[in-house]
Amino acid sequence: MEFSAMLGSIGLCVGAIVAAAVIYFAVTAIKGKKAERKEREALARHKDQQDRRARR
Repeated sequence: MEFSAMLGSIGLCVGAIVAAAVIYFAVTAIKGKKAERKEREALARHKDQQDRRARR
């Protein structure tokens, strides 16, 4: 195998690994935002319930 062909193959592998890492971090960030939003909504519901009990 020629040296330039070997470098091309290595470059392709490294590129695939980098692309997979970028996709992984993007998906993780999206899931984290979704979980954070659900947590905020649950906290808001809890505060609303506490406010209703305090008014009684």
